Amino acid sequence: MKKVRHYLFFIGITAISALASSCSGSGDDPVTEQIVPSNLIVSVEVLGVGASNLNGDGSGIVNFTASATKAVNYGFKFGNELEIKEPSGTIQHTFTTVGTNAYNVTVTAYSSTDKRINVVKTVTVYVQDSAQQVLPSNLLVNIEVIGVDNNKPYGDGSGTVNFSATAADAVSYGFIIDGQTEQLSANGNFQHVFNNKEGIDKHEITVKAYSSTNNFINKSETIPVSYYIGKPPFWADEFFENGTPNSANWNYNLGAGGWGNQEVQTYTSNSENVIVENGVLKITAKSNGSGGYTSARIKSENLFEFTYGIVEVRAKLPAAQGTWPAIWMLGANFDSVGWPTCGEIDIMEQKGWDKNKVLGTCHWSNNGNYAGYGLDTTVSNTSSSFHIYKLEWTEGGSIKFFVDNQQYFVMTTNASMPFNKDFFLILNVAMGGTLGGTIPGNFTQSSMEIDYVRVYQ
Repeated sequence: MKKVRHYLFFIGITAISALASSCSGSGDDPVTEQIVPSNLIVSVEVLGVGASNLNGDGSGIVNFTASATKAVNYGFKFGNELEIKEPSGTIQHTFTTVGTNAYNVTVTAYSSTDKRINVVKTVTVYVQDSAQQVLPSNLLVNIEVIGVDNNKPYGDGSGTVNFSATAADAVSYGFIIDGQTEQLSANGNFQHVFNNKEGIDKHEITVKAYSSTNNFINKSETIPVSYYIGKPPFWADEFFENGTPNSANWNYNLGAGGWGNQEVQTYTSNSENVIVENGVLKITAKSNGSGGYTSARIKSENLFEFTYGIVEVRAKLPAAQGTWPAIWMLGANFDSVGWPTCGEIDIMEQKGWDKNKVLGTCHWSNNGNYAGYGLDTTVSNTSSSFHIYKLEWTEGGSIKFFVDNQQYFVMTTNASMPFNKDFFLILNVAMGGTLGGTIPGNFTQSSMEIDYVRVYQ
């Protein structure tokens, strides 16, 4: 009996030992085996697909992009070809069989433990026989902006543009406007109305000429076009061209000297003080770090001068204390008769110590004596939001001042006042002086931004 019990105990120990060995040996870890990819997504881009090339441009080039959860590698198998591994999940393949053919592409996602899932994508691709390719040539594009003349170089404000394209061996044409969907034309004639944004803006135009074998050549061009709701302005600057202000519209006052108001800035034409960027004019007052200040003052004197009309200026004002921004006009006879005899109309001024109000004022000479009359109005967020500062100047009647189309001041005029002749426009930011006041010691810079200036008659 003792021998039998000993034998049975030995067998039990051996079985337990074998079990332990199977769990701790070199075989697969049950936890590791659970890493399996999921959510395999495959995107396919056949090169050159468009309205006239539903299955590609004939090159046979197709881009594949695969992604999957817990995947570390991807395999691509094109028909009977060997699988190609690509860890990034992105691969480009060129099909070479001439004609339009459907291909099955197997895409596999692999985990770190070599577990895998796959999908099969069917791709239809057009491959052109190089011997049969016809390529257009001599693409010519005529662009007609409706209403262009010497006074309206960007059109009549309707935004309408006619395109006409011709090319040798072309059977159709495509027009792409500002990167939007291509529009096809059999005869090369196309019309487009640019009406997304009021004002003057630049637009990117690409014209394609297609052959009978869907080969194409293309030409791109940038054109400025004006569009306005209702009556277009008599004169405008929309500041759509980056760089220095348009020299056909503006020149500069330069230098220091207080400008009759104890101002402390020096006016320059430097880009750090005046520049057009991203559709706005920026006039920036700056500290030079040594107790001095620079800024800019531009004017339309001898370039654009007018009598009576509506002036609209969309602007955002400088936030810093001590800055004195102004949108205003002087009589065109300033050089000959001086101030205030020439007359002055301040469409908008702002005191350096009160950034929640703006002023509208008229200045003139009354029988040799200075005369001035104006009012202020409260405007919120003058430095963080654009507002429209507007003047209505009528013959023998009145001068009215508005903010965001809300009238806040009107001055009645008569023939004895100098407000019945040509004036020119001025835009500037002064520092200190009678309306700028005290400049903080920590002042560095602050800008007035102007979206547009428009004059209606």
